[in-house]
Amino acid sequence: MGGRRGGAGGGNRAAGVAGLTERIGRGPEEDDFGRLTWSSVKLGRKLDGVTVMQGLRTLRTLAREILAFYDTCDVMLTPVLGTVPPPVGFIDPVNLEPREVQRRQGRTFPFTPPVNITGQPAMSMPLATSTAGLPTGLHFLARYADEATPFRLAGHLQAAPPWRARRPPKVERRGGARAPSVRGFLQGVPRGRKEHCSP
Repeated sequence: MGGRRGGAGGGNRAAGVAGLTERIGRGPEEDDFGRLTWSSVKLGRKLDGVTVMQGLRTLRTLAREILAFYDTCDVMLTPVLGTVPPPVGFIDPVNLEPREVQRRQGRTFPFTPPVNITGQPAMSMPLATSTAGLPTGLHFLARYADEATPFRLAGHLQAAPPWRARRPPKVERRGGARAPSVRGFLQGVPRGRKEHCSP
């Protein structure tokens, strides 16, 4: 999500990396992270406090507007994806430019990001197939803190279609560049405590 909402995310990642830097005693290098994460960290470092707070306020307002919709319904149903299942490697944060990764993510996953903002329970179930035989997921979103409803719904849906005997065909693993590891950057973090710096 771009604009003010993206500012909140970038600022959060930059703050997380700053905390790790203070604990470890050295700053990160570009190859410590994937390109997408690194670009977000760099963006976050350029933002001022006003921009980050504007982003947080926008997210809070958006979350309240979304949650208000559920005053009139129990569950909202959407597809999991905005397209048919893309081929393996279509969203490649290692080899693609960050803007292209974000463009492809936005096109492929238009329905799931709002749940990351609202914190409401949601589930995805492969209840259909595409014309090519690939699983097509349905996305169920429930009211905030109402985890019981999607669990009950999942139980009924899993009992109905005969999915248990179905198995996907084997897929050959593709070659390509490996994603950078943050292991080297995190070597100084004490065991038993974890810091998360993910895209």
